[in-house]
Amino acid sequence: MAMHFNLADLFEAVADKVPEREALVCGTSRCSYAELDAGANQMAHYLASQGVKAGDHVGLYMYNCNEYLEAMLACFKIRAVPINVNYRYVKDELLYIFDNADMVACIPVSYTHLRAHETLRY
Repeated sequence: MAMHFNLADLFEAVADKVPEREALVCGTSRCSYAELDAGANQMAHYLASQGVKAGDHVGLYMYNCNEYLEAMLACFKIRAVPINVNYRYVKDELLYIFDNADMVACIPVSYTHLRAHETLRY
């Protein structure tokens, strides 16, 4: 039987080999592979505990920052589909994407400030 890998699997392999190496730099914020993997695991477990499963669409309504990649990796880990919801979208654009993206959850902009793992459920 063939094994199927996704980006989360490949990321975890790198994180296992070089856990203390810097994975991300965003402004003054720095994050090692181990830290990024731990944060993504925490978010993935939270999403799964809220009923998000493989194939579900999860909105990432966030700024461009380390936490965005953490949330995207979390989606990959549970094989959910991350949907970019650009923080610069105006009302009509937001209404369109929220009405048409079939999202079951959304990780909000506030996550990047609070790092509190909560999602909006639909």
